[in-house]
Amino acid sequence: MGRMAELIRNREAPASMVRRAARGELSLPPAEIVEILVLLAGDGELGAEAQKTLAAMDDGVLSQVAASPETAPQVLGHLARSHAGKARVVGSLCSNSTLGMEELEALAARAGGESVQAMLSSPRVRASVAVLDILEQNPASVVVRAQLEELRGAVAGDEETDSETEAALAQLMTEHQRELAEEGDKPFALVPAAEGEDDPLAALLERSQHGSGGNSGEEQEQLSVLQKIARLRVGGRIKLAMRGSREERMILIRDRSKLVAIAVLASPKVSDSEMENYAAMKNVQEAVLRAIASNRKNIKMLGVVRALVNNPKTPLDVSLPLLPHLMVKDLRAAGVNKNINETIRKLAMKMFRAKTERKKD
Repeated sequence: MGRMAELIRNREAPASMVRRAARGELSLPPAEIVEILVLLAGDGELGAEAQKTLAAMDDGVLSQVAASPETAPQVLGHLARSHAGKARVVGSLCSNSTLGMEELEALAARAGGESVQAMLSSPRVRASVAVLDILEQNPASVVVRAQLEELRGAVAGDEETDSETEAALAQLMTEHQRELAEEGDKPFALVPAAEGEDDPLAALLERSQHGSGGNSGEEQEQLSVLQKIARLRVGGRIKLAMRGSREERMILIRDRSKLVAIAVLASPKVSDSEMENYAAMKNVQEAVLRAIASNRKNIKMLGVVRALVNNPKTPLDVSLPLLPHLMVKDLRAAGVNKNINETIRKLAMKMFRAKTERKKD
Protein backbone atom coordinates (compact mmCIF):
# COMPACT_ATOMS: atom_id res chain seq x y z
CA MET A 1 0.00 0.00 0.00
CA GLY A 2 1.29 3.46 -0.91
CA ARG A 3 2.11 5.99 1.77
CA MET A 4 -0.79 8.33 0.91
CA ALA A 5 -3.26 5.43 0.70
CA GLU A 6 -2.10 4.29 4.12
CA LEU A 7 -2.62 7.78 5.56
CA ILE A 8 -6.13 7.95 4.11
CA ARG A 9 -7.05 4.50 5.37
CA ASN A 10 -5.83 5.42 8.87
CA ARG A 11 -7.67 8.77 8.65
CA GLU A 12 -4.40 10.61 9.18
CA ALA A 13 -4.46 12.67 5.94
CA PRO A 14 -5.72 16.29 5.97
CA ALA A 15 -9.36 16.63 4.87
CA SER A 16 -8.42 18.97 2.02
CA MET A 17 -5.97 16.41 0.64
CA VAL A 18 -8.55 13.62 0.89
CA ARG A 19 -11.02 15.73 -1.12
CA ARG A 20 -8.36 16.34 -3.77
CA ALA A 21 -7.67 12.60 -3.83
CA ALA A 22 -11.36 11.87 -4.44
CA ARG A 23 -11.23 14.20 -7.45
CA GLY A 24 -8.04 12.53 -8.74
CA GLU A 25 -5.99 15.68 -8.34
CA LEU A 26 -3.01 14.21 -6.48
CA SER A 27 0.23 13.57 -8.38
CA LEU A 28 0.72 9.88 -7.56
CA PRO A 29 1.42 6.64 -9.48
CA PRO A 30 -1.73 5.28 -11.20
CA ALA A 31 -1.80 2.17 -9.00
CA GLU A 32 -1.90 4.27 -5.84
CA ILE A 33 -4.51 6.63 -7.26
CA VAL A 34 -6.80 3.68 -8.05
CA GLU A 35 -6.19 2.19 -4.60
CA ILE A 36 -7.11 5.48 -2.93
CA LEU A 37 -10.25 5.89 -5.03
CA VAL A 38 -11.36 2.37 -4.13
CA LEU A 39 -10.77 3.18 -0.46
CA LEU A 40 -12.84 6.37 -0.75
CA ALA A 41 -15.60 4.73 -2.80
CA GLY A 42 -17.17 3.49 0.43
CA ASP A 43 -16.93 6.87 2.14
CA GLY A 44 -20.32 8.39 2.94
CA GLU A 45 -19.26 11.93 2.05
CA LEU A 46 -16.75 11.44 -0.77
CA GLY A 47 -17.81 8.03 -2.11
CA ALA A 48 -19.84 9.33 -5.06
CA GLU A 49 -17.04 11.70 -6.09
CA ALA A 50 -14.42 8.94 -5.89
CA GLN A 51 -16.54 6.52 -7.92
CA LYS A 52 -17.12 9.19 -10.56
CA THR A 53 -13.37 9.85 -10.80
CA LEU A 54 -12.62 6.14 -11.03
CA ALA A 55 -15.23 5.63 -13.76
CA ALA A 56 -13.65 8.43 -15.83
CA MET A 57 -10.11 7.05 -15.67
CA ASP A 58 -8.44 5.88 -18.88
CA ASP A 59 -9.10 2.20 -19.65
CA GLY A 60 -5.43 1.64 -20.46
CA VAL A 61 -4.36 2.84 -17.02
CA LEU A 62 -7.01 0.77 -15.29
CA SER A 63 -6.11 -2.34 -17.30
CA GLN A 64 -2.45 -2.05 -16.23
CA VAL A 65 -3.52 -1.85 -12.59
CA ALA A 66 -5.95 -4.75 -13.10
CA ALA A 67 -3.21 -6.94 -14.63
CA SER A 68 -0.57 -6.31 -11.97
CA PRO A 69 -0.06 -9.13 -9.42
CA GLU A 70 0.97 -6.39 -6.97
CA THR A 71 -2.54 -4.90 -6.94
CA ALA A 72 -4.45 -5.64 -3.72
CA PRO A 73 -7.29 -8.22 -4.01
CA GLN A 74 -9.86 -5.71 -2.71
CA VAL A 75 -8.93 -3.28 -5.47
CA LEU A 76 -9.24 -6.02 -8.11
CA GLY A 77 -12.60 -7.03 -6.64
CA HIS A 78 -13.88 -3.46 -6.83
CA LEU A 79 -12.76 -3.11 -10.44
CA ALA A 80 -14.49 -6.40 -11.28
CA ARG A 81 -17.73 -5.11 -9.75
CA SER A 82 -17.63 -1.57 -11.13
CA HIS A 83 -16.01 -2.04 -14.56
CA ALA A 84 -17.64 -5.22 -15.88
CA GLY A 85 -18.61 -3.33 -19.02
CA LYS A 86 -15.06 -2.34 -19.96
CA ALA A 87 -13.62 -5.17 -22.05
CA ARG A 88 -9.99 -4.09 -21.77
CA VAL A 89 -10.15 -3.94 -17.98
CA VAL A 90 -12.04 -7.23 -17.81
CA GLY A 91 -9.42 -8.97 -19.96
CA SER A 92 -6.66 -7.82 -17.62
CA LEU A 93 -8.61 -8.90 -14.53
CA CYS A 94 -9.10 -12.39 -15.97
CA SER A 95 -5.37 -12.77 -16.57
CA ASN A 96 -4.52 -11.83 -12.97
CA SER A 97 -4.35 -14.91 -10.75
CA THR A 98 -4.66 -12.67 -7.67
CA LEU A 99 -8.34 -12.17 -8.50
CA GLY A 100 -10.22 -14.91 -6.64
CA MET A 101 -12.41 -17.44 -8.44
CA GLU A 102 -15.50 -16.14 -6.62
CA GLU A 103 -14.88 -12.66 -8.02
CA LEU A 104 -14.20 -14.15 -11.45
CA GLU A 105 -17.50 -16.05 -11.32
CA ALA A 106 -19.35 -12.91 -10.23
CA LEU A 107 -17.72 -11.03 -13.12
CA ALA A 108 -18.94 -13.70 -15.54
CA ALA A 109 -22.50 -13.06 -14.41
CA ARG A 110 -22.43 -9.31 -15.00
CA ALA A 111 -20.06 -8.93 -17.99
CA GLY A 112 -21.38 -7.12 -21.06
CA GLY A 113 -21.09 -8.33 -24.67
CA GLU A 114 -17.52 -7.19 -25.42
CA SER A 115 -16.44 -8.14 -21.90
CA VAL A 116 -17.74 -11.68 -22.47
CA GLN A 117 -15.49 -11.91 -25.53
CA ALA A 118 -12.57 -10.63 -23.45
CA MET A 119 -13.24 -13.27 -20.80
CA LEU A 120 -13.30 -16.04 -23.39
CA SER A 121 -9.83 -14.97 -24.53
CA SER A 122 -8.44 -15.80 -21.07
CA PRO A 123 -6.90 -19.27 -20.56
CA ARG A 124 -7.98 -19.09 -16.91
CA VAL A 125 -11.63 -18.62 -17.89
CA ARG A 126 -11.47 -21.23 -20.65
CA ALA A 127 -10.16 -23.79 -18.14
CA SER A 128 -12.96 -23.31 -15.59
CA VAL A 129 -16.24 -25.21 -16.02
CA ALA A 130 -17.83 -23.11 -13.24
CA VAL A 131 -17.03 -19.79 -14.94
CA LEU A 132 -18.12 -21.10 -18.36
CA ASP A 133 -21.40 -22.30 -16.86
CA ILE A 134 -22.09 -18.83 -15.46
CA LEU A 135 -21.14 -17.16 -18.73
CA GLU A 136 -23.56 -19.44 -20.54
CA GLN A 137 -26.38 -18.11 -18.34
CA ASN A 138 -25.37 -14.50 -19.01
CA PRO A 139 -27.82 -12.95 -21.55
CA ALA A 140 -24.90 -11.08 -23.14
CA SER A 141 -23.36 -14.43 -24.15
CA VAL A 142 -26.02 -15.28 -26.72
CA VAL A 143 -23.70 -14.54 -29.67
CA VAL A 144 -21.01 -16.91 -28.36
CA ARG A 145 -23.29 -19.72 -27.16
CA ALA A 146 -21.85 -22.31 -29.55
CA GLN A 147 -18.28 -21.39 -28.57
CA LEU A 148 -19.17 -21.73 -24.89
CA GLU A 149 -20.68 -25.18 -25.40
CA GLU A 150 -17.58 -26.32 -27.26
CA LEU A 151 -15.27 -24.98 -24.51
CA ARG A 152 -17.30 -26.61 -21.75
CA GLY A 153 -17.09 -29.95 -23.53
CA ALA A 154 -13.33 -29.60 -23.95
CA VAL A 155 -12.81 -28.64 -20.29
CA ALA A 156 -14.97 -31.51 -19.11
CA GLY A 157 -12.78 -33.83 -21.18
CA ASP A 158 -9.70 -32.30 -19.58
CA GLU A 159 -11.10 -33.00 -16.13
CA GLU A 160 -11.42 -36.68 -17.03
CA THR A 161 -7.65 -36.78 -17.64
CA ASP A 162 -6.80 -35.26 -14.25
CA SER A 163 -6.10 -38.65 -12.70
CA GLU A 164 -3.76 -39.48 -15.61
CA THR A 165 -1.99 -36.15 -15.13
CA GLU A 166 -1.54 -36.68 -11.40
CA ALA A 167 -0.21 -40.20 -11.96
CA ALA A 168 2.32 -38.91 -14.52
CA LEU A 169 3.34 -36.13 -12.14
CA ALA A 170 3.86 -38.52 -9.23
CA GLN A 171 5.97 -40.82 -11.41
CA LEU A 172 8.16 -37.97 -12.68
CA MET A 173 8.69 -36.55 -9.18
CA THR A 174 9.70 -40.01 -7.91
CA GLU A 175 12.05 -40.75 -10.81
CA HIS A 176 13.82 -37.38 -10.50
CA GLN A 177 13.80 -37.02 -6.74
CA ARG A 178 17.57 -36.63 -6.49
CA GLU A 179 17.82 -34.02 -9.27
CA LEU A 180 14.90 -32.11 -7.77
CA ALA A 181 16.69 -31.93 -4.42
CA GLU A 182 19.83 -30.63 -6.15
CA GLU A 183 18.24 -27.88 -8.22
CA GLY A 184 15.02 -27.21 -6.32
CA ASP A 185 15.96 -23.55 -5.77
CA LYS A 186 17.03 -22.87 -9.37
CA PRO A 187 15.29 -19.62 -10.39
CA PHE A 188 13.17 -19.33 -13.50
CA ALA A 189 15.03 -18.17 -16.60
CA LEU A 190 14.28 -18.52 -20.30
CA VAL A 191 16.53 -20.40 -22.71
CA PRO A 192 17.70 -17.57 -25.00
CA ALA A 193 16.56 -17.26 -28.59
CA ALA A 194 18.97 -18.00 -31.44
CA GLU A 195 21.42 -15.22 -32.17
CA GLY A 196 19.89 -12.49 -34.29
CA GLU A 197 16.30 -13.57 -33.66
CA ASP A 198 13.70 -11.47 -31.84
CA ASP A 199 12.44 -12.79 -28.52
CA PRO A 200 9.35 -10.80 -27.44
CA LEU A 201 8.82 -13.01 -24.39
CA ALA A 202 12.34 -12.41 -23.06
CA ALA A 203 12.00 -8.69 -23.75
CA LEU A 204 8.71 -8.59 -21.82
CA LEU A 205 10.28 -10.45 -18.89
CA GLU A 206 13.22 -8.05 -18.85
CA ARG A 207 10.93 -5.01 -18.93
CA SER A 208 8.93 -6.39 -16.01
CA GLN A 209 12.11 -6.82 -13.99
CA HIS A 210 12.83 -3.14 -14.53
CA GLY A 211 9.37 -2.10 -13.38
CA SER A 212 7.57 -1.71 -16.71
CA GLY A 213 5.05 -4.15 -18.11
CA GLY A 214 3.28 -4.85 -21.38
CA ASN A 215 1.23 -2.37 -23.38
CA SER A 216 -1.38 -4.54 -25.08
CA GLY A 217 -3.91 -6.78 -23.36
CA GLU A 218 -2.10 -9.84 -24.74
CA GLU A 219 1.23 -8.62 -23.34
CA GLN A 220 -0.37 -7.94 -19.96
CA GLU A 221 -1.74 -11.48 -19.90
CA GLN A 222 1.66 -12.93 -20.84
CA LEU A 223 3.31 -10.77 -18.18
CA SER A 224 0.92 -12.04 -15.52
CA VAL A 225 1.76 -15.65 -16.42
CA LEU A 226 5.51 -14.89 -16.49
CA GLN A 227 5.38 -13.27 -13.05
CA LYS A 228 3.38 -16.18 -11.66
CA ILE A 229 5.96 -18.66 -13.00
CA ALA A 230 8.90 -16.58 -11.78
CA ARG A 231 7.60 -16.83 -8.19
CA LEU A 232 7.64 -20.64 -8.25
CA ARG A 233 10.50 -22.92 -7.27
CA VAL A 234 11.41 -25.82 -9.55
CA GLY A 235 8.93 -28.20 -7.88
CA GLY A 236 6.09 -25.72 -8.38
CA ARG A 237 7.05 -25.15 -12.00
CA ILE A 238 7.07 -28.91 -12.62
CA LYS A 239 3.53 -29.17 -11.23
CA LEU A 240 2.41 -26.26 -13.39
CA ALA A 241 4.08 -27.86 -16.42
CA MET A 242 1.94 -30.95 -15.84
CA ARG A 243 -1.33 -29.31 -14.78
CA GLY A 244 -1.22 -25.88 -16.42
CA SER A 245 -2.58 -24.33 -19.58
CA ARG A 246 -1.22 -24.44 -23.11
CA GLU A 247 0.10 -20.88 -22.69
CA GLU A 248 1.92 -21.80 -19.47
CA ARG A 249 3.46 -24.87 -21.11
CA MET A 250 4.69 -22.78 -24.05
CA ILE A 251 6.70 -20.70 -21.58
CA LEU A 252 7.83 -23.55 -19.33
CA ILE A 253 9.20 -25.58 -22.25
CA ARG A 254 11.86 -22.84 -22.42
CA ASP A 255 12.77 -23.10 -18.72
CA ARG A 256 16.51 -23.46 -18.19
CA SER A 257 15.73 -26.15 -15.63
CA LYS A 258 15.84 -29.39 -17.62
CA LEU A 259 13.41 -31.01 -15.16
CA VAL A 260 10.74 -28.39 -15.82
CA ALA A 261 11.08 -28.59 -19.61
CA ILE A 262 10.91 -32.39 -19.57
CA ALA A 263 7.84 -32.21 -17.32
CA VAL A 264 6.07 -30.26 -20.06
CA LEU A 265 6.69 -33.09 -22.53
CA ALA A 266 5.46 -35.64 -19.99
CA SER A 267 2.12 -33.90 -19.45
CA PRO A 268 -0.86 -35.87 -20.83
CA LYS A 269 -2.43 -32.51 -21.69
CA VAL A 270 0.08 -31.79 -24.47
CA SER A 271 -1.63 -32.01 -27.86
CA ASP A 272 -0.06 -33.25 -31.10
CA SER A 273 0.07 -29.70 -32.46
CA GLU A 274 1.86 -28.52 -29.32
CA MET A 275 4.45 -31.27 -29.65
CA GLU A 276 5.03 -30.23 -33.25
CA ASN A 277 5.55 -26.62 -32.11
CA TYR A 278 8.06 -27.73 -29.47
CA ALA A 279 9.97 -29.78 -32.06
CA ALA A 280 10.36 -26.67 -34.23
CA MET A 281 11.57 -24.38 -31.44
CA LYS A 282 15.17 -23.17 -31.53
CA ASN A 283 14.98 -21.58 -28.08
CA VAL A 284 14.73 -24.81 -26.07
CA GLN A 285 17.40 -26.99 -24.52
CA GLU A 286 18.94 -29.72 -26.66
CA ALA A 287 17.62 -32.22 -24.09
CA VAL A 288 14.07 -31.25 -25.04
CA LEU A 289 14.60 -32.11 -28.70
CA ARG A 290 16.29 -35.39 -27.76
CA ALA A 291 13.36 -36.29 -25.48
CA ILE A 292 10.84 -35.57 -28.25
CA ALA A 293 12.74 -37.75 -30.70
CA SER A 294 13.07 -40.62 -28.21
CA ASN A 295 9.31 -40.98 -27.84
CA ARG A 296 7.88 -43.55 -30.28
CA LYS A 297 4.49 -41.86 -30.37
CA ASN A 298 6.10 -38.62 -31.56
CA ILE A 299 8.05 -40.34 -34.33
CA LYS A 300 4.77 -41.65 -35.75
CA MET A 301 3.70 -38.02 -36.30
CA LEU A 302 5.08 -36.71 -39.59
CA GLY A 303 4.75 -33.10 -38.47
CA VAL A 304 6.98 -33.69 -35.45
CA VAL A 305 9.62 -35.55 -37.50
CA ARG A 306 9.59 -32.85 -40.18
CA ALA A 307 10.00 -30.12 -37.54
CA LEU A 308 12.91 -31.92 -35.85
CA VAL A 309 14.80 -32.49 -39.11
CA ASN A 310 14.38 -28.86 -40.17
CA ASN A 311 15.31 -27.47 -36.76
CA PRO A 312 18.96 -26.30 -36.88
CA LYS A 313 19.25 -26.91 -33.14
CA THR A 314 18.43 -30.62 -33.42
CA PRO A 315 21.66 -32.63 -32.85
CA LEU A 316 23.00 -34.49 -35.88
CA ASP A 317 22.74 -37.89 -34.18
CA VAL A 318 19.04 -37.19 -33.60
CA SER A 319 18.24 -35.90 -37.09
CA LEU A 320 19.97 -38.63 -39.11
CA PRO A 321 17.76 -41.58 -38.00
CA LEU A 322 14.65 -39.48 -38.69
CA LEU A 323 15.29 -38.95 -42.41
CA PRO A 324 13.84 -42.33 -43.52
CA HIS A 325 10.54 -41.34 -41.84
CA LEU A 326 10.06 -38.34 -44.15
CA MET A 327 7.91 -38.19 -47.28
CA VAL A 328 9.58 -37.58 -50.63
CA LYS A 329 8.51 -33.91 -50.74
CA ASP A 330 9.83 -33.40 -47.19
CA LEU A 331 13.19 -34.88 -48.15
CA ARG A 332 13.44 -32.44 -51.03
CA ALA A 333 12.54 -29.51 -48.74
CA ALA A 334 15.20 -30.58 -46.22
CA GLY A 335 17.70 -30.99 -49.05
CA VAL A 336 17.46 -27.31 -49.95
CA ASN A 337 17.15 -25.97 -46.39
CA LYS A 338 20.35 -23.96 -45.91
CA ASN A 339 19.63 -23.42 -42.21
CA ILE A 340 20.29 -27.04 -41.23
CA ASN A 341 23.45 -29.12 -40.98
CA GLU A 342 25.11 -29.75 -44.35
CA THR A 343 25.34 -33.50 -43.70
CA ILE A 344 21.57 -33.68 -43.16
CA ARG A 345 20.94 -31.54 -46.23
CA LYS A 346 23.11 -33.68 -48.51
CA LEU A 347 21.76 -36.97 -47.23
CA ALA A 348 18.16 -35.76 -47.55
CA MET A 349 18.76 -34.78 -51.18
CA LYS A 350 20.46 -38.12 -51.87
CA MET A 351 17.47 -40.01 -50.40
CA PHE A 352 15.07 -37.80 -52.37
CA ARG A 353 16.81 -38.62 -55.65
CA ALA A 354 16.95 -42.33 -54.86
CA LYS A 355 13.22 -42.47 -54.10
CA THR A 356 12.19 -40.48 -57.18
CA GLU A 357 14.34 -42.70 -59.41
CA ARG A 358 12.72 -45.83 -57.97
CA LYS A 359 9.31 -44.37 -58.73
CA LYS A 360 10.33 -43.80 -62.39
CA ASP A 361 11.42 -47.43 -62.68
